[in-house]
Amino acid sequence: MTFVIVTKTLFFSINSMIVVNPENENHSFDIIPRYYPESFSFDLYNEVTKITETITHTFTVADGIMQINFEMEFSEQQKFQIKLYDEEGVVFRGKLISTSQTPQDYKQTNNLYVYE
Repeated sequence: MTFVIVTKTLFFSINSMIVVNPENENHSFDIIPRYYPESFSFDLYNEVTKITETITHTFTVADGIMQINFEMEFSEQQKFQIKLYDEEGVVFRGKLISTSQTPQDYKQTNNLYVYE
């Protein structure tokens, strides 16, 4: 006789790139940080203009997952590097892209190349 007990199931996908919709001003994303600081700075480095901007944000932590909320206007296909850090070190590094494509249809080269 075999018994299987499931107490809690958490479905969480870790994306290698965070995708935001440029049609919205309010954005949020979930991460699993290296450690959980009480506060941290949030920098976005624009890969085209090579300008770093410090973003005002709020965050919550639930079940080990940190959700970060912020407001910013994006243009279609902008690409950024994300750096979350405090005085002890880097909390999280990642990439962010802005696109209005649905996740099922997402292609990084959508409408950039035409094949005949």
